[in-house]
Amino acid sequence: MMFHSAHGGLTADNCAFILMDYQSQFASSVDSVSAETLMNNAVNLAEIAMTFSIPTILTTVGATSFGGPLLPRLREVFQGLKPIDRTTINPWEDSRVLTEIEKPGRNKLVVAGLWTDFGVSIFVLEALRVGYEVYIVVDACGDMSAKAHRIAIERMLQEGTVPMTWLQVLLTLHREWAPPDTYEVLLHAAAEHARTYGLDLQYAQNLPDEGQTKFVEDKAKEGRWGRWSMVPDRLLKRS
Repeated sequence: MMFHSAHGGLTADNCAFILMDYQSQFASSVDSVSAETLMNNAVNLAEIAMTFSIPTILTTVGATSFGGPLLPRLREVFQGLKPIDRTTINPWEDSRVLTEIEKPGRNKLVVAGLWTDFGVSIFVLEALRVGYEVYIVVDACGDMSAKAHRIAIERMLQEGTVPMTWLQVLLTLHREWAPPDTYEVLLHAAAEHARTYGLDLQYAQNLPDEGQTKFVEDKAKEGRWGRWSMVPDRLLKRS
């Protein structure tokens, strides 16, 4: 399978985010993932965009009629950013969307939304055709069935999009641990939604000061593979 090359890799300075059609009527019909997981992932992605000051385009379809407005949790994150409420199924046929995509002058697009086989895949395939590098955040997308979601993802992969999860996006963009704002976002997102790693962080943060120090020291001794690695025990013993 061939992917477009990521020239220099994905950074906060060379990409724009496109978050599509996170509306109540679309979300309520999603059956490829739980509603709670989908919204957590979408909100995490939105917070990443805001934290790293990444140009972001929001779209809706029929916001005052059948689609409903942008979901409240996303409105809280993007206060002051008005979604483009389009009438076309294909976002590329809306001149306002085109203007906003071209405005930042960035050739990498990070895309997520509803439904995967509706507006999302149509947008992604056209973006690839005109020369953009596209990263699809697969766990922040949803569809009316798991099969529809999977087939749409497979089709986009065949055409050259790069699949990522919201956590992969965060860890890819977060290249420097020093800035406190971005570090706090990493801790918050991981603690809330990154399963076992999140439990690990919650445990460490709730220890007394001396316990936190010991926890960090012990974790460092585990070596670069870490105890959550799937590497066989015989290899871990060598590290």
